[in-house]
Parts: sequence; structure tokens; C-alpha cells
Amino acid sequence: MTDFPYISGVDVGTISNKEFARFETTKASDIVIALDKSSIPFSARFGDSEIVLTYDGRYKEEVEEIIAKVSSGDYEALLREIREKKDNNGYLILLSEVADVLNTPVGTLKARPVDLQEMLCKTYVDFWLCDTYTIQRELDRILSVNGRTLSDMQEHEHRDYQANNTPEKREKVALDDAAHQMSVIRNAEDHRMKAEQMANETARTAYITREMRRKNAEELRRKQAESKSNPQRDERERTKRP
Repeated sequence: MTDFPYISGVDVGTISNKEFARFETTKASDIVIALDKSSIPFSARFGDSEIVLTYDGRYKEEVEEIIAKVSSGDYEALLREIREKKDNNGYLILLSEVADVLNTPVGTLKARPVDLQEMLCKTYVDFWLCDTYTIQRELDRILSVNGRTLSDMQEHEHRDYQANNTPEKREKVALDDAAHQMSVIRNAEDHRMKAEQMANETARTAYITREMRRKNAEELRRKQAESKSNPQRDERERTKRP
């Protein structure tokens, strides 16, 4: 019979809609901690290699999400990635993931102070093994404690957009875009002209080389013809040699 030296959670009798699970794992303690942080009613008996779990069936999806996360090994990989960063902002590599959980553009979070960004990322890591709702709740709590909820931040971003969306601003943007496009066109034309000049120079050099070869060949043929047509002269030339 398997020995379960550890017991955690609430009294089984207080759990409604009971669901049961029993499986082998060496990470039972991580599952128990995540369930507790997620405020899910559960009772667990576990050891070093197995866990017997009773929980409220209304939280079935959340429990399954937690077990899948713990079993994946992704959390350990996440911690290694943070530790491998050489600077003090290792946690900030997770800011885009935090933005995804909060369903907001990452630019909205980057507009906040760096210490708040880092606090959000550290909270995300602390609750990573929990279900998604719990992570969102804790991140929202960090934003609220620091005086600005996510909705406030998004409203501020919207007001900034409206302030910069006046006819004058749009005209300036259009002029800047047109100037940029003309610059791109000019650069492309300069590149094309340089390419044509290089191609012409290469062709001219090749033509001169061909002409020189042709003339040399003609001169050689002329000399050979003269030699054949004047055998007596060649004979005289040989007799004059010592």
C-alpha cells in the first residue's frame, strides 16, 4: 500500500461536487501550492511519487490546467531563462506574456514605470503554475494597488490617441509619409543608376578586351599568311644567319 506522509487542503466533508484524481507525479507539492494560491477547495494526500486529490468539480478546468502546467516542465525552463539574463531586468523579458494574460498591448505596460513592470513580471512568475483567472486577478491587484487599473491605463491610451488624431496631426503624418516615400524612391533610383553604370562599364571593358583579342588574332593570321606567301625570302633570311 502506498504511503502518503503529507496531507493538505480542507476537510473532505466541506467540498461540494466532489471530483477525484489519483496519479503518479514527483511534483505533488507544486500542484498543492498552486491549488491553494488559486483558492480552489481541495483535499490532497501525497508522497514523493503519487497524489490522491479530491476537489470541487466546479473548478475542473482550472484543476486540469494547473496539473498540465506542473507536468509540462515549462516552469523550470522559465526560471532558467530568467536566471541566464546577465542584467537586472531578467524578469522584463516576460512583459509581453503579461500583456497577453491581461489582454492589452505590451506598449500600454511599457508606458508604466520600470519598477511596476518588474513587479508585474515577478507576480506573473510567482503565480505561473496557477490557473489563468488567478494570474489575471493578481496582476490586476498589482495595478490597482499602484493607483491605476488596467481600464484606466487603456482609457488614458485612448485619450492620447484622440489627442493625436486631429486634422493637423493627420496632415503632418501624411506629409511625413509622403516625404519618406519620396526618399525611398530617390534611393531606389540612385541604386538603379549606379547598377546601370556598373553594368555599362563592365560591358565596355569586355568589348575592349574582345577587340584586342580580335586584333591580335588578325595580326597573327596576317603574319602566318605572309610567311607562307614568301618562302624564298624566308630561305634568304635563314642563309644569312651565321
